[in-house]
Amino acid sequence: MVELIRKAATSIGVGLVAGAFVAILRLWSASLRKNTDQLDKLDSYVAEGHQVLAVFWHGKYVPLFPLAKGRNAIVITVNSFRGRVIGEICKRFGYRPVLLPTEAHAHGFPELVRQVKQKASLIALALDGPTGPYHRIRSGALKLSALHGVVLAPIGVASSHKIVMGSRWDKQEAPLPFSRVVVAVGDMIDLSQAGAEGGTAHLENIVRRGMEAVEREASIILGGMKQ
Repeated sequence: MVELIRKAATSIGVGLVAGAFVAILRLWSASLRKNTDQLDKLDSYVAEGHQVLAVFWHGKYVPLFPLAKGRNAIVITVNSFRGRVIGEICKRFGYRPVLLPTEAHAHGFPELVRQVKQKASLIALALDGPTGPYHRIRSGALKLSALHGVVLAPIGVASSHKIVMGSRWDKQEAPLPFSRVVVAVGDMIDLSQAGAEGGTAHLENIVRRGMEAVEREASIILGGMKQ
C-alpha cells in the first residue's frame, strides 16, 4: 500500500513539474527569433533510409524541446525522477521517450541497442549525458555507429543572449526571451566506415570535430540574422 501511494505521488509530481516546464517553454519559444531551417536535414537523412542518432551537448538541450517539435523522434533518458520529467516533457512535444536503467552508462548498452533498433529511425541523445563530465563523449553513441551502422547527425545551438549556468557540470545554456536562436545540423557521421585504427580515441576525435564544426555553423548563421 505504501509503495502504491509512493508511486502515485511520484507520478503526480512528474506530471506537475513537466506541465509547468512545458508551459514555460511554449511561452518562451514563442518569444524567440529562431532559425531552425537546418532541421530539415534530419528529415532528409531519414528519408534516405538512414537510422539517425541526433547528438548534441547536454548543456544545449533545453531549446531543442520546442524548436525541434513535430518530429517522431525517440529521446533517450534515464529512469529517475528527473528522467521521467524529461520523458513527460518529450511526450507533450510529440517525441517518444525511452527510459534506460539508471546504470545505463555502465550496463545499459544492450538495452539501448534493442530500443533504438526496434522503435525509431530518428533518435536523440546527449553525447555527454546524463551526468558528464562536461563534453566527455560517452561510448554508447560511438558503438551504435561503429558496430550497428547508425549514422550520427551533430546538432549545434547558438543564441544571441543567454544565461550560462556555470555551477552545473554541463554549463547549461538558457537563451533569454526575445533572443535570436539558431539550430544547425551537421553532415552525417558513419563511424562504421572509420576503420579500427586508433580505437575509441580516434572515433571520439571524429565526432568531436563534427560537433565543433556544427557549433561554428550555428554561430555563423546567428551572425547573419538581422539584429
